[in-house]
Amino acid sequence: MKLYRMGSSGREVRDIQGRLAAAGFLDESCQEVSSGAFGDETDRAVRAFQQGRGLIADGIVGPDTWRSLVEASRRLGNRFIYLREPPLRGDDVAELKRRLNALGFYSGKENGIFDKDTALAVEQFQRNSGLSSDGIVGSETVEALLRLARVTKPTSVAAVRESEKGLPSSGLEGRRVLLDAGHGFPPDPGEVGPHGTRESEAAEFIVELLGERLVDLQAVVLYSRRRGEYIPDRRRVTHANRLAVDLMVSVHMNSSTDPRAHGASCYYYGSGNYVSPYGYRLANHVQDGLVEDLGMNDCRAHPMALPMLRDTRMPVVIVEPLFITNPDEEGLLLDKGFAGRVAVSVSEAIERYFCGIKAHAEG
Repeated sequence: MKLYRMGSSGREVRDIQGRLAAAGFLDESCQEVSSGAFGDETDRAVRAFQQGRGLIADGIVGPDTWRSLVEASRRLGNRFIYLREPPLRGDDVAELKRRLNALGFYSGKENGIFDKDTALAVEQFQRNSGLSSDGIVGSETVEALLRLARVTKPTSVAAVRESEKGLPSSGLEGRRVLLDAGHGFPPDPGEVGPHGTRESEAAEFIVELLGERLVDLQAVVLYSRRRGEYIPDRRRVTHANRLAVDLMVSVHMNSSTDPRAHGASCYYYGSGNYVSPYGYRLANHVQDGLVEDLGMNDCRAHPMALPMLRDTRMPVVIVEPLFITNPDEEGLLLDKGFAGRVAVSVSEAIERYFCGIKAHAEG
């Protein structure tokens, strides 16, 4: 789809502004709404919306932000919700899952996607409430959920239930790990450093070395794409789910308009009260390694709801070992020894994760 940002105008921008206003991020009476111009107020509203949804807060309305705006318009009770393919998505599904998890009916990862876990939880709730257990969320099921609002806890059973299933503890040998080099040139180089280093190619090199290291540790390594190949993120997610891997590691480089920004960061799935216990441990192990082994500035591990984190069925960590827009850190990418140290550090973090070792952040 076309990207909308500062300077855009027209019917599409009015639609974006209307959805932002309905979500409480933009004042309908502001001049930009009446003119359909994408100015400072719309930019601030888009960034605030993106930040609140766990997306990259760049002020640009692309496919991910647009889908989130559409999903934000869904309200529980405004439509029938049921299991289908492709699955239904939206804030109504997210609210449904939060309410079910808060009542002790495990509906799975709180990602706003109506999946098999959600359907099973709906049926269990319906039986418990004396309703027909058809797995379809209609007016009667919604009314029964709303009547229990007073006893609904502000916590989620999802993270507890997933932890009870058991975090990995049997080691790395034989585990299926999918490695993903971000972007793909041509046509998508990702960010380009001040000296011309392409993010996609730097990620490919690190992924190649990481794969070799994991094979040496007896893991089964798969790749989302070949060198010099571009695949949209949606296809990467579908590929990961189809392969049924044990975890996925996606390598990118961070960027900033400030060339002084520096350091390493990692991202895992989290939204609202829900944080993936698997993703949290994995991301913090990787982050600890990059900081302690390589001496990188600690930009911490963060929960986000990017599609690659949200839509995958396995733990996923997005690793950004440095800022490619920082001239000094871009220089590190030209050193093969540095890329090798990143690969060793990340592989050791993955090994700690599969051995059931707690990350420092877990105490």
